[in-house]
Amino acid sequence: MNTISLRTLCVTTVMALCSITMMAQLNGTGFYRFRNAQNSNQYISIANDKFNFQVCIGEACGGLSQALTNAGKARAMECAGKYLSTDIHMIEDPDIIDLGSVVYALKKNTNTSNYEYNLIGQGTSLLTLTTGWYKASMDLQFKERYVTISKVSGSGDNTLYTASIELKSATSVPFYGYPSLGIRYLVDDSGTLAINESSSAQNAKWYVEKVDHFNVAPEVELNGRYYTTMRAPFAAQLSGQVLRAYAITGTPDGILQYQEIATTGGMVPAGTPVLLECASPNAADCQLIPKNLPIFSAPDESVSNAYAPVADETTTNYTGTNLLKGTYYCNTDGVITFTKASGTGSFNADKNTKSTNPQKYVIGLDESGKLGFVEATGTYMPANKAWLETGGLFPTVAAPVIEPASGTYNEAQTVTITAEEGAVIHYTVDGTVPTASSPVYSEPFTVSETTTVNAIAVKEGLFNNSDVASAEYVIDIPAPSSRGDVNGDGQKDINDVTLLISKALGMTITGTFIEANGDLDGNGIIDINDVTELIDIVLG
Repeated sequence: MNTISLRTLCVTTVMALCSITMMAQLNGTGFYRFRNAQNSNQYISIANDKFNFQVCIGEACGGLSQALTNAGKARAMECAGKYLSTDIHMIEDPDIIDLGSVVYALKKNTNTSNYEYNLIGQGTSLLTLTTGWYKASMDLQFKERYVTISKVSGSGDNTLYTASIELKSATSVPFYGYPSLGIRYLVDDSGTLAINESSSAQNAKWYVEKVDHFNVAPEVELNGRYYTTMRAPFAAQLSGQVLRAYAITGTPDGILQYQEIATTGGMVPAGTPVLLECASPNAADCQLIPKNLPIFSAPDESVSNAYAPVADETTTNYTGTNLLKGTYYCNTDGVITFTKASGTGSFNADKNTKSTNPQKYVIGLDESGKLGFVEATGTYMPANKAWLETGGLFPTVAAPVIEPASGTYNEAQTVTITAEEGAVIHYTVDGTVPTASSPVYSEPFTVSETTTVNAIAVKEGLFNNSDVASAEYVIDIPAPSSRGDVNGDGQKDINDVTLLISKALGMTITGTFIEANGDLDGNGIIDINDVTELIDIVLG
Protein backbone atom coordinates (compact mmCIF):
# COMPACT_ATOMS: atom_id res chain seq x y z
CA MET A 1 0.00 0.00 0.00
CA ASN A 2 2.78 2.32 0.90
CA THR A 3 4.35 1.12 -2.24
CA ILE A 4 1.44 2.20 -4.20
CA SER A 5 1.65 5.53 -2.55
CA LEU A 6 5.22 5.58 -3.70
CA ARG A 7 4.06 5.13 -7.22
CA THR A 8 1.60 7.87 -6.62
CA LEU A 9 4.48 9.88 -5.39
CA CYS A 10 6.23 9.44 -8.68
CA VAL A 11 3.53 10.94 -10.74
CA THR A 12 2.70 13.38 -8.06
CA THR A 13 6.23 14.50 -8.11
CA VAL A 14 5.87 15.31 -11.71
CA MET A 15 3.22 17.79 -10.92
CA ALA A 16 4.83 18.74 -7.70
CA LEU A 17 7.82 20.36 -9.18
CA CYS A 18 5.54 22.45 -11.22
CA SER A 19 3.54 23.36 -8.23
CA ILE A 20 6.67 24.57 -6.61
CA THR A 21 6.65 27.32 -9.06
CA MET A 22 3.04 27.98 -8.24
CA MET A 23 3.79 28.39 -4.60
CA ALA A 24 5.77 31.45 -5.51
CA GLN A 25 2.58 33.37 -4.83
CA LEU A 26 0.41 33.04 -1.76
CA ASN A 27 -2.68 32.26 -3.76
CA GLY A 28 -0.60 30.13 -6.12
CA THR A 29 -2.96 29.42 -8.99
CA GLY A 30 -1.36 30.19 -12.33
CA PHE A 31 1.27 29.13 -14.90
CA TYR A 32 4.79 28.44 -13.64
CA ARG A 33 8.11 26.70 -14.27
CA PHE A 34 10.65 25.53 -11.76
CA ARG A 35 14.38 25.05 -11.85
CA ASN A 36 16.69 23.35 -9.44
CA ALA A 37 18.74 25.40 -6.98
CA GLN A 38 21.80 23.17 -7.34
CA ASN A 39 21.64 22.54 -11.09
CA SER A 40 20.42 26.04 -11.90
CA ASN A 41 20.21 25.43 -15.66
CA GLN A 42 17.85 22.47 -15.23
CA TYR A 43 14.06 22.77 -15.55
CA ILE A 44 11.40 20.15 -14.92
CA SER A 45 9.51 18.93 -17.99
CA ILE A 46 6.55 16.52 -18.02
CA ALA A 47 7.39 13.75 -20.46
CA ASN A 48 4.88 10.98 -19.75
CA ASP A 49 1.55 10.13 -18.15
CA LYS A 50 2.14 6.52 -17.10
CA PHE A 51 1.25 5.27 -13.63
CA ASN A 52 0.93 1.70 -12.42
CA PHE A 53 0.14 0.81 -8.82
CA GLN A 54 0.18 -2.90 -9.63
CA VAL A 55 3.83 -2.84 -10.66
CA CYS A 56 5.00 -0.97 -7.56
CA ILE A 57 3.15 -3.19 -5.10
CA GLY A 58 2.54 -6.46 -6.90
CA GLU A 59 5.64 -6.90 -9.05
CA ALA A 60 8.26 -5.00 -7.04
CA CYS A 61 7.19 -6.39 -3.65
CA GLY A 62 5.23 -9.54 -4.41
CA GLY A 63 2.06 -8.23 -2.80
CA LEU A 64 0.75 -5.93 -0.11
CA SER A 65 2.09 -7.77 2.96
CA GLN A 66 5.61 -7.78 1.53
CA ALA A 67 5.26 -4.13 0.47
CA LEU A 68 4.73 -3.11 4.10
CA THR A 69 8.08 -4.57 5.26
CA ASN A 70 11.20 -2.41 5.29
CA ALA A 71 12.71 -4.32 2.35
CA GLY A 72 9.43 -4.12 0.47
CA LYS A 73 9.15 -0.40 1.05
CA ALA A 74 12.65 0.07 -0.34
CA ARG A 75 11.82 -1.91 -3.48
CA ALA A 76 8.52 -0.10 -3.88
CA MET A 77 10.26 3.23 -3.53
CA GLU A 78 12.87 2.25 -6.12
CA CYS A 79 10.17 1.21 -8.57
CA ALA A 80 8.23 4.41 -7.90
CA GLY A 81 11.39 6.42 -8.47
CA LYS A 82 11.92 4.70 -11.82
CA TYR A 83 8.43 5.71 -12.87
CA LEU A 84 9.05 9.24 -11.70
CA SER A 85 12.23 9.65 -13.71
CA THR A 86 10.39 8.64 -16.88
CA ASP A 87 7.36 10.81 -16.18
CA ILE A 88 9.42 13.93 -15.51
CA HIS A 89 12.65 14.95 -17.20
CA MET A 90 15.17 17.60 -16.25
CA ILE A 91 15.96 19.72 -19.29
CA GLU A 92 17.91 22.84 -20.26
CA ASP A 93 15.29 25.26 -21.52
CA PRO A 94 16.19 28.88 -20.68
CA ASP A 95 14.14 30.18 -23.63
CA ILE A 96 10.86 28.56 -22.48
CA ILE A 97 10.33 26.58 -25.68
CA ASP A 98 9.50 23.15 -24.21
CA LEU A 99 5.80 23.24 -23.25
CA GLY A 100 6.34 20.28 -20.96
CA SER A 101 8.07 22.66 -18.54
CA VAL A 102 5.00 24.93 -18.30
CA VAL A 103 2.62 23.78 -15.56
CA TYR A 104 -0.66 25.16 -14.28
CA ALA A 105 -0.75 25.03 -10.49
CA LEU A 106 -4.29 24.92 -9.16
CA LYS A 107 -4.49 25.67 -5.45
CA LYS A 108 -6.61 23.19 -3.49
CA ASN A 109 -8.61 25.96 -1.82
CA THR A 110 -8.51 29.67 -1.03
CA ASN A 111 -7.35 29.24 2.55
CA THR A 112 -4.18 31.32 2.88
CA SER A 113 -2.62 28.70 5.15
CA ASN A 114 -3.19 25.94 2.61
CA TYR A 115 -0.23 25.18 0.32
CA GLU A 116 -1.53 22.12 -1.51
CA TYR A 117 -1.76 22.12 -5.29
CA ASN A 118 -2.99 20.04 -8.17
CA LEU A 119 -0.49 20.35 -10.98
CA ILE A 120 -1.89 20.34 -14.52
CA GLY A 121 0.02 20.02 -17.77
CA GLN A 122 0.48 18.03 -20.96
CA GLY A 123 -3.11 16.81 -20.92
CA THR A 124 -2.93 15.25 -17.48
CA SER A 125 -2.81 16.29 -13.82
CA LEU A 126 -1.35 15.20 -10.54
CA LEU A 127 -4.72 14.09 -9.21
CA THR A 128 -5.39 12.15 -12.42
CA LEU A 129 -2.11 10.28 -12.18
CA THR A 130 -2.42 9.47 -8.49
CA THR A 131 -6.01 8.26 -8.57
CA GLY A 132 -6.47 4.51 -8.87
CA TRP A 133 -6.69 1.12 -7.21
CA TYR A 134 -4.43 -1.76 -6.27
CA LYS A 135 -6.55 -4.87 -6.73
CA ALA A 136 -5.68 -7.95 -4.65
CA SER A 137 -7.01 -9.78 -1.61
CA MET A 138 -7.31 -6.37 0.01
CA ASP A 139 -8.16 -3.56 -2.40
CA LEU A 140 -6.49 -0.22 -1.87
CA GLN A 141 -7.69 3.08 -3.28
CA PHE A 142 -5.40 6.02 -3.88
CA LYS A 143 -6.64 9.56 -4.49
CA GLU A 144 -6.41 13.19 -3.37
CA ARG A 145 -2.61 13.26 -3.49
CA TYR A 146 -1.71 16.96 -3.60
CA VAL A 147 1.78 18.44 -3.51
CA THR A 148 2.75 20.68 -0.62
CA ILE A 149 4.98 23.64 -1.44
CA SER A 150 7.00 25.08 1.43
CA LYS A 151 9.18 28.16 1.54
CA VAL A 152 12.75 27.49 2.69
CA SER A 153 14.55 30.81 2.47
CA GLY A 154 15.02 34.01 0.53
CA SER A 155 12.46 36.41 -0.89
CA GLY A 156 11.10 37.59 -4.25
CA ASP A 157 12.78 35.96 -7.23
CA ASN A 158 15.38 34.42 -4.90
CA THR A 159 12.88 32.49 -2.79
CA LEU A 160 13.69 28.81 -2.43
CA TYR A 161 10.98 26.16 -2.01
CA THR A 162 10.68 22.45 -1.37
CA ALA A 163 7.97 20.27 -2.92
CA SER A 164 6.77 17.26 -0.96
CA ILE A 165 4.06 14.62 -1.00
CA GLU A 166 2.92 12.13 1.58
CA LEU A 167 2.52 8.62 0.24
CA LYS A 168 -0.60 7.61 2.05
CA SER A 169 -3.44 5.25 1.16
CA ALA A 170 -7.04 6.46 1.11
CA THR A 171 -8.15 2.96 2.16
CA SER A 172 -7.56 1.54 5.64
CA VAL A 173 -5.89 -1.82 6.19
CA PRO A 174 -6.48 -4.02 9.27
CA PHE A 175 -3.83 -3.40 11.94
CA TYR A 176 -2.25 -0.64 9.85
CA GLY A 177 -4.99 1.94 9.49
CA TYR A 178 -4.06 4.19 6.56
CA PRO A 179 -0.47 3.13 5.82
CA SER A 180 1.98 5.87 4.93
CA LEU A 181 5.54 5.73 3.70
CA GLY A 182 6.06 9.21 5.02
CA ILE A 183 6.87 12.47 3.29
CA ARG A 184 9.08 12.45 0.21
CA TYR A 185 10.74 15.45 -1.47
CA LEU A 186 11.41 16.11 -5.11
CA VAL A 187 15.12 16.32 -5.91
CA ASP A 188 17.30 16.69 -8.98
CA ASP A 189 19.64 13.71 -8.96
CA SER A 190 22.34 14.76 -11.45
CA GLY A 191 19.84 15.69 -14.12
CA THR A 192 17.24 13.05 -13.21
CA LEU A 193 14.15 13.83 -11.16
CA ALA A 194 13.96 11.64 -8.05
CA ILE A 195 12.44 11.51 -4.55
CA ASN A 196 14.18 11.71 -1.21
CA GLU A 197 13.30 11.55 2.49
CA SER A 198 15.43 14.62 3.22
CA SER A 199 14.87 18.22 2.15
CA SER A 200 18.17 19.58 3.46
CA ALA A 201 20.31 19.13 0.35
CA GLN A 202 20.53 21.94 -2.19
CA ASN A 203 19.17 19.69 -4.95
CA ALA A 204 15.89 19.40 -3.02
CA LYS A 205 15.31 23.14 -3.33
CA TRP A 206 13.67 24.91 -6.24
CA TYR A 207 13.28 28.37 -7.68
CA VAL A 208 9.84 29.38 -8.93
CA GLU A 209 9.50 31.25 -12.22
CA LYS A 210 6.13 32.67 -13.13
CA VAL A 211 5.24 32.07 -16.80
CA ASP A 212 3.54 34.89 -18.69
CA HIS A 213 4.53 33.58 -22.13
CA PHE A 214 6.43 30.84 -23.91
CA ASN A 215 8.43 31.02 -27.13
CA VAL A 216 7.97 29.32 -30.49
CA ALA A 217 10.93 28.01 -32.49
CA PRO A 218 10.16 28.20 -36.27
CA GLU A 219 11.27 25.21 -38.34
CA VAL A 220 10.99 26.17 -42.02
CA GLU A 221 11.11 29.40 -44.06
CA LEU A 222 9.19 30.51 -47.14
CA ASN A 223 9.35 34.05 -48.56
CA GLY A 224 10.28 35.76 -45.31
CA ARG A 225 7.69 33.88 -43.26
CA TYR A 226 8.60 31.13 -40.80
CA TYR A 227 6.48 28.10 -39.95
CA THR A 228 6.16 25.45 -37.27
CA THR A 229 3.42 23.32 -35.72
CA MET A 230 2.25 23.15 -32.12
CA ARG A 231 -0.20 21.46 -29.83
CA ALA A 232 -0.57 23.05 -26.39
CA PRO A 233 -2.83 21.71 -23.62
CA PHE A 234 -3.93 25.26 -22.78
CA ALA A 235 -5.42 28.10 -24.78
CA ALA A 236 -2.65 30.25 -26.28
CA GLN A 237 -2.83 33.89 -27.36
CA LEU A 238 -0.71 34.84 -30.38
CA SER A 239 1.80 37.54 -29.48
CA GLY A 240 5.02 39.14 -30.66
CA GLN A 241 5.95 38.03 -34.17
CA VAL A 242 3.46 35.13 -34.30
CA LEU A 243 1.18 36.29 -37.12
CA ARG A 244 -1.36 33.52 -37.70
CA ALA A 245 -2.52 30.08 -36.62
CA TYR A 246 -4.10 27.70 -39.16
CA ALA A 247 -6.06 24.46 -39.17
CA ILE A 248 -5.77 22.09 -42.13
CA THR A 249 -9.25 21.40 -43.50
CA GLY A 250 -8.64 19.19 -46.54
CA THR A 251 -6.12 17.61 -48.92
CA PRO A 252 -7.92 17.10 -52.26
CA ASP A 253 -5.52 15.95 -54.98
CA GLY A 254 -2.60 16.60 -52.65
CA ILE A 255 -3.29 20.35 -52.40
CA LEU A 256 -3.77 21.46 -48.80
CA GLN A 257 -6.79 23.49 -47.82
CA TYR A 258 -6.57 25.51 -44.64
CA GLN A 259 -8.51 27.80 -42.33
CA GLU A 260 -7.16 30.74 -40.35
CA ILE A 261 -7.99 30.21 -36.67
CA ALA A 262 -6.36 33.28 -35.14
CA THR A 263 -4.15 36.28 -35.90
CA THR A 264 -1.85 38.26 -33.59
CA GLY A 265 -3.76 38.99 -30.39
CA GLY A 266 -6.21 36.16 -31.07
CA MET A 267 -6.53 32.81 -29.30
CA VAL A 268 -5.81 29.21 -30.27
CA PRO A 269 -8.28 26.97 -28.38
CA ALA A 270 -6.80 24.57 -25.84
CA GLY A 271 -5.59 21.26 -27.23
CA THR A 272 -5.86 22.34 -30.86
CA PRO A 273 -3.00 21.25 -33.18
CA VAL A 274 -2.13 24.21 -35.40
CA LEU A 275 0.29 25.48 -38.01
CA LEU A 276 1.88 28.75 -36.87
CA GLU A 277 3.15 31.50 -39.19
CA CYS A 278 5.80 33.84 -37.76
CA ALA A 279 7.50 36.99 -39.02
CA SER A 280 10.85 36.18 -37.36
CA PRO A 281 13.10 33.12 -37.29
CA ASN A 282 14.07 33.84 -33.68
CA ALA A 283 12.17 32.03 -30.92
CA ALA A 284 12.55 34.99 -28.56
CA ASP A 285 10.51 37.15 -30.97
CA CYS A 286 7.71 34.62 -31.38
CA GLN A 287 5.64 34.46 -28.23
CA LEU A 288 2.43 32.77 -27.16
CA ILE A 289 0.64 33.61 -23.92
CA PRO A 290 -0.93 30.68 -21.99
CA LYS A 291 -4.51 31.30 -20.89
CA ASN A 292 -7.22 29.68 -18.80
CA LEU A 293 -7.41 26.20 -17.28
CA PRO A 294 -5.60 23.63 -19.48
CA ILE A 295 -7.27 20.55 -20.93
CA PHE A 296 -6.59 17.46 -18.82
CA SER A 297 -8.08 14.04 -18.10
CA ALA A 298 -10.11 14.40 -14.90
CA PRO A 299 -9.54 11.91 -12.07
CA ASP A 300 -11.78 8.83 -12.22
CA GLU A 301 -12.20 7.29 -8.80
CA SER A 302 -14.01 4.30 -10.29
CA VAL A 303 -10.99 3.00 -12.21
CA SER A 304 -10.00 -0.45 -11.03
CA ASN A 305 -7.20 -1.27 -13.47
CA ALA A 306 -3.56 -0.82 -12.65
CA TYR A 307 -3.08 2.20 -14.87
CA ALA A 308 -4.11 5.80 -14.51
CA PRO A 309 -6.25 7.33 -17.30
CA VAL A 310 -4.17 8.29 -20.31
CA ALA A 311 -4.35 11.86 -21.59
CA ASP A 312 -6.60 11.99 -24.64
CA GLU A 313 -4.45 13.06 -27.58
CA THR A 314 -7.40 13.85 -29.84
CA THR A 315 -9.57 16.03 -27.58
CA THR A 316 -9.68 19.70 -28.55
CA ASN A 317 -11.87 22.70 -27.85
CA TYR A 318 -11.74 23.69 -31.52
CA THR A 319 -15.02 22.81 -33.25
CA GLY A 320 -14.04 23.42 -36.87
CA THR A 321 -12.63 20.90 -39.34
CA ASN A 322 -8.99 20.16 -38.61
CA LEU A 323 -7.02 17.24 -40.02
CA LEU A 324 -3.98 18.02 -37.88
CA LYS A 325 -3.20 15.61 -35.07
CA GLY A 326 -0.79 16.15 -32.21
CA THR A 327 1.01 14.73 -29.21
CA TYR A 328 1.94 16.00 -25.77
CA TYR A 329 4.71 13.52 -25.01
CA CYS A 330 8.05 12.41 -26.32
CA ASN A 331 9.47 9.95 -23.82
CA THR A 332 11.99 7.55 -25.31
CA ASP A 333 13.44 5.95 -22.19
CA GLY A 334 12.43 2.46 -23.30
CA VAL A 335 12.45 -0.45 -20.85
CA ILE A 336 13.03 0.47 -17.18
CA THR A 337 14.36 -2.16 -14.75
CA PHE A 338 13.83 -2.33 -10.98
CA THR A 339 14.62 -4.69 -8.12
CA LYS A 340 12.00 -7.08 -6.80
CA ALA A 341 12.01 -9.90 -4.29
CA SER A 342 12.22 -12.61 -6.96
CA GLY A 343 14.91 -10.89 -9.03
CA THR A 344 14.75 -8.09 -11.59
CA GLY A 345 11.55 -6.65 -13.00
CA SER A 346 10.95 -4.33 -15.91
CA PHE A 347 8.29 -2.23 -17.59
CA ASN A 348 8.09 -0.31 -20.83
CA ALA A 349 8.30 3.41 -20.04
CA ASP A 350 7.88 4.61 -23.62
CA LYS A 351 5.15 7.13 -24.30
CA ASN A 352 5.94 8.40 -27.75
CA THR A 353 4.36 8.75 -31.15
CA LYS A 354 6.12 6.94 -33.97
CA SER A 355 6.95 8.69 -37.23
CA THR A 356 5.44 5.72 -39.04
CA ASN A 357 2.58 3.33 -38.27
CA PRO A 358 0.86 5.08 -39.82
CA GLN A 359 3.22 7.31 -41.76
CA LYS A 360 3.12 10.87 -40.52
CA TYR A 361 3.75 14.05 -42.46
CA VAL A 362 5.30 17.13 -40.89
CA ILE A 363 5.74 20.73 -41.99
CA GLY A 364 8.67 21.12 -44.39
CA LEU A 365 9.83 21.75 -47.95
CA ASP A 366 9.70 19.10 -50.66
CA GLU A 367 12.58 18.44 -53.03
CA SER A 368 11.51 21.32 -55.26
CA GLY A 369 11.43 23.75 -52.32
CA LYS A 370 7.66 23.96 -51.99
CA LEU A 371 6.02 24.24 -48.57
CA GLY A 372 3.74 21.47 -47.37
CA PHE A 373 3.62 18.41 -45.14
CA VAL A 374 6.33 15.93 -46.05
CA GLU A 375 7.20 12.45 -44.76
CA ALA A 376 8.49 12.43 -41.19
CA THR A 377 11.74 10.60 -40.50
CA GLY A 378 13.34 9.36 -37.30
CA THR A 379 12.01 7.08 -34.61
CA TYR A 380 9.49 9.34 -32.88
CA MET A 381 7.59 12.61 -33.16
CA PRO A 382 8.72 15.52 -30.98
CA ALA A 383 6.48 16.48 -28.07
CA ASN A 384 3.80 19.14 -28.58
CA LYS A 385 4.06 18.93 -32.37
CA ALA A 386 1.35 18.40 -34.99
CA TRP A 387 1.23 16.34 -38.18
CA LEU A 388 -0.98 15.00 -40.96
CA GLU A 389 -1.49 11.38 -41.90
CA THR A 390 -1.68 12.35 -45.59
CA GLY A 391 0.98 14.48 -47.24
CA GLY A 392 0.35 17.48 -49.44
CA LEU A 393 1.55 20.89 -50.57
CA PHE A 394 0.02 24.30 -50.13
CA PRO A 395 -1.44 25.98 -53.26
CA THR A 396 1.02 27.17 -55.90
CA VAL A 397 0.54 30.56 -57.54
CA ALA A 398 0.04 30.44 -61.34
CA ALA A 399 3.13 31.32 -63.36
CA PRO A 400 3.19 34.89 -64.70
CA VAL A 401 2.82 35.66 -68.41
CA ILE A 402 5.65 37.50 -70.19
CA GLU A 403 4.91 39.37 -73.42
CA PRO A 404 6.00 39.46 -76.15
CA ALA A 405 6.97 35.82 -76.53
CA SER A 406 10.55 34.65 -76.95
CA GLY A 407 12.00 35.36 -80.37
CA THR A 408 14.43 37.27 -82.56
CA TYR A 409 13.58 40.92 -83.11
CA ASN A 410 15.23 43.64 -85.25
CA GLU A 411 14.30 46.40 -82.84
CA ALA A 412 14.06 46.99 -79.07
CA GLN A 413 11.10 45.37 -77.33
CA THR A 414 8.83 46.62 -74.54
CA VAL A 415 8.29 43.77 -72.06
CA THR A 416 5.07 43.39 -70.05
CA ILE A 417 4.58 40.82 -67.22
CA THR A 418 1.19 39.94 -65.75
CA ALA A 419 0.13 37.58 -62.92
CA GLU A 420 -2.99 36.46 -61.07
CA GLU A 421 -4.75 38.88 -58.76
CA GLY A 422 -3.04 39.43 -55.41
CA ALA A 423 0.34 38.17 -56.59
CA VAL A 424 3.58 40.16 -56.61
CA ILE A 425 5.92 39.63 -59.57
CA HIS A 426 9.66 39.32 -59.01
CA TYR A 427 11.92 39.21 -62.06
CA THR A 428 15.52 39.12 -63.29
CA VAL A 429 17.12 40.10 -66.62
CA ASP A 430 20.48 38.38 -66.15
CA GLY A 431 19.31 34.82 -66.69
CA THR A 432 19.28 33.93 -62.98
CA VAL A 433 16.27 32.34 -61.27
CA PRO A 434 14.29 35.00 -59.39
CA THR A 435 13.34 34.71 -55.71
CA ALA A 436 11.10 36.69 -53.38
CA SER A 437 14.13 38.98 -52.84
CA SER A 438 14.51 39.83 -56.55
CA PRO A 439 13.31 43.20 -57.93
CA VAL A 440 9.54 43.70 -58.01
CA TYR A 441 7.96 44.28 -61.42
CA SER A 442 5.88 47.47 -61.47
CA GLU A 443 5.69 48.64 -65.09
CA PRO A 444 6.73 47.64 -68.63
CA PHE A 445 10.41 47.95 -69.44
CA THR A 446 12.52 47.95 -72.62
CA VAL A 447 15.17 45.47 -73.71
CA SER A 448 17.43 46.69 -76.48
CA GLU A 449 19.95 43.87 -76.51
CA THR A 450 19.80 40.09 -76.29
CA THR A 451 18.26 39.34 -72.85
CA THR A 452 16.64 36.49 -70.92
CA VAL A 453 13.78 37.64 -68.68
CA ASN A 454 12.73 35.30 -65.84
CA ALA A 455 9.80 35.95 -63.51
CA ILE A 456 7.90 34.35 -60.64
CA ALA A 457 4.64 35.26 -58.90
CA VAL A 458 4.56 35.35 -55.09
CA LYS A 459 1.57 35.61 -52.74
CA GLU A 460 1.66 36.36 -49.04
CA GLY A 461 0.75 33.51 -46.73
CA LEU A 462 0.39 29.81 -47.44
CA PHE A 463 1.04 29.99 -51.16
CA ASN A 464 4.05 28.46 -52.83
CA ASN A 465 5.83 30.58 -55.41
CA SER A 466 4.88 30.01 -59.01
CA ASP A 467 7.03 28.12 -61.44
CA VAL A 468 9.53 30.30 -63.31
CA ALA A 469 8.24 31.97 -66.49
CA SER A 470 10.95 32.76 -69.03
CA ALA A 471 11.32 34.67 -72.29
CA GLU A 472 14.52 34.99 -74.34
CA TYR A 473 14.85 37.96 -76.66
CA VAL A 474 17.48 38.05 -79.40
CA ILE A 475 17.72 41.67 -80.56
CA ASP A 476 19.37 41.93 -84.02
CA ILE A 477 19.18 45.59 -85.02
CA PRO A 478 20.93 46.28 -88.39
CA ALA A 479 23.94 48.57 -88.22
CA PRO A 480 23.32 52.15 -89.47
CA SER A 481 23.48 52.37 -93.33
CA SER A 482 26.82 53.32 -94.89
CA ARG A 483 25.20 54.36 -98.21
CA GLY A 484 26.64 57.65 -99.45
CA ASP A 485 30.01 57.28 -97.73
CA VAL A 486 31.65 56.60 -101.08
CA ASN A 487 35.20 57.46 -99.97
CA GLY A 488 34.92 55.27 -96.86
CA ASP A 489 36.04 57.89 -94.37
CA GLY A 490 33.01 57.30 -92.13
CA GLN A 491 31.35 60.59 -93.05
CA LYS A 492 28.83 61.78 -95.63
CA ASP A 493 29.80 65.24 -96.78
CA ILE A 494 30.63 67.45 -99.83
CA ASN A 495 33.67 65.34 -100.62
CA ASP A 496 31.41 62.32 -101.14
CA VAL A 497 29.04 64.44 -103.31
CA THR A 498 31.91 65.67 -105.51
CA LEU A 499 33.27 62.16 -105.90
CA LEU A 500 29.83 60.75 -106.73
CA ILE A 501 29.20 63.45 -109.39
CA SER A 502 32.49 62.57 -111.04
CA LYS A 503 31.51 58.93 -111.09
CA ALA A 504 28.05 59.66 -112.47
CA LEU A 505 29.60 61.77 -115.28
CA GLY A 506 31.97 58.95 -116.19
CA MET A 507 35.05 60.80 -115.13
CA THR A 508 38.17 58.95 -114.04
CA ILE A 509 38.27 58.43 -110.30
CA THR A 510 41.52 58.24 -108.38
CA GLY A 511 41.70 57.04 -104.81
CA THR A 512 39.03 55.14 -102.89
CA PHE A 513 35.55 54.81 -104.27
CA ILE A 514 33.14 52.30 -102.77
CA GLU A 515 30.75 51.35 -105.54
CA ALA A 516 28.10 49.80 -103.21
CA ASN A 517 27.92 52.94 -101.10
CA GLY A 518 27.39 55.06 -104.17
CA ASP A 519 24.34 53.17 -105.43
CA LEU A 520 21.95 54.89 -103.05
CA ASP A 521 18.73 53.90 -104.81
CA GLY A 522 19.92 50.31 -105.22
CA ASN A 523 19.20 50.09 -108.98
CA GLY A 524 22.71 48.89 -109.80
CA ILE A 525 23.59 52.13 -111.67
CA ILE A 526 25.32 55.23 -110.34
CA ASP A 527 23.57 58.23 -111.89
CA ILE A 528 22.14 61.66 -111.19
CA ASN A 529 19.39 60.11 -108.98
CA ASP A 530 22.04 58.80 -106.57
CA VAL A 531 23.71 62.26 -106.57
CA THR A 532 20.39 63.94 -105.76
CA GLU A 533 19.68 61.52 -102.87
CA LEU A 534 23.16 61.98 -101.43
CA ILE A 535 22.80 65.78 -101.54
CA ASP A 536 19.56 65.43 -99.56
CA ILE A 537 21.36 63.27 -96.97
CA VAL A 538 24.27 65.70 -96.63
CA LEU A 539 21.99 68.75 -96.38
CA GLY A 540 19.87 66.90 -93.79
